[in-house]
Amino acid sequence: MFQTVGLVARVDRKKALDLAVKLSRYIEEKGLKVFLEPALAKHAKKLDASMPLAKMTPDLIITIGGDGTILNTCLQIPKPEPPVLAVNMGVRGFLTEVMPKDAFEAVDKCLEGSFTLERCFKLASFIGKKRLPDALNEVFITSLAPAKLLHMRVWKNGVSVADCRSDGAVISSQVGSTGYSLSAGGPVLDVGLDAFVFTPICPLTVFHPIVFSAKSSVGIELLKPKRALVVLDGHYRAEMNPQETRITVVKSEYESSFVRFKEDFYRRLKGRMLFSRGRGS
Repeated sequence: MFQTVGLVARVDRKKALDLAVKLSRYIEEKGLKVFLEPALAKHAKKLDASMPLAKMTPDLIITIGGDGTILNTCLQIPKPEPPVLAVNMGVRGFLTEVMPKDAFEAVDKCLEGSFTLERCFKLASFIGKKRLPDALNEVFITSLAPAKLLHMRVWKNGVSVADCRSDGAVISSQVGSTGYSLSAGGPVLDVGLDAFVFTPICPLTVFHPIVFSAKSSVGIELLKPKRALVVLDGHYRAEMNPQETRITVVKSEYESSFVRFKEDFYRRLKGRMLFSRGRGS
């Protein structure tokens, strides 16, 4: 099923880099070709295997780190994206699937085809006519000046639906609803829902999150000030200015897919998002 594998690891954790090197050798012994993200290739002293994420097109990508490593990888790799097997060396690792001790067994299962794919839609966003990289988790709009309120107008399919004064706002995908949006008081979207959610950050007046159908086109217009910062998945940044005061978010035609060995969305919520454990835990 897989002939080529890309490896990405947290460069600030030696254990992650060392595990990636061991995995690369293990995979090569299985007869597969391995590509290494440049910082990892330098650590492994295998510069001939170096491949920037923006050019990496393997059959499978293995990330070793936390959710940030996954999000950065999914932002940069070419579309359509290959499946991701995520090994947890982060803090919570909600998107990850296995712990480091199980990484080699997980590779074997992948090569045997003993897995399923969890497919997650992404958010395509546009400032004017410029398309930004697709986000897996969220599109975050915030003021360029610290603690400065944004006065925003929310549009759905070209119709104004609400005005909002807040420190910023998050438009999150189904997957992203368990991240920044959740911390800001937004709802968790069940994996069976095809929707995304608009969540204000510290609104001046009562303003509850709004869940939109993923078939919607949601626009955020800056009323005052007419400058703001847009952050995608905590990594990519772009600015809105008086010439382009609206960002439009729609469901992307692309998706991210993750290798899963069992269906455990709500167990991950309980165990990694610190939900209280009740009966059935």
